[in-house]
Amino acid sequence: MPYSHYMAWDYAKTEYEKQAAADPVWSLERQILYGLEPGEKLKCSELIRYLNKLNIPEESRAFLRLLIQ
Repeated sequence: MPYSHYMAWDYAKTEYEKQAAADPVWSLERQILYGLEPGEKLKCSELIRYLNKLNIPEESRAFLRLLIQ
């Protein structure tokens, strides 16, 4: 995943990239909660795999479940 200035306001670029590579759940949560780069999309396979593990609001989880059906 490319470094996003939208999501990394609280992380240095190198720390963000290391954390994103080490923890796909963390990375996916940040993409959902803080937004994506213009033109970037969530990977459906990752979303299906980790949806139940994500620490996101239940309303968001329900909406994402509708999208992947």
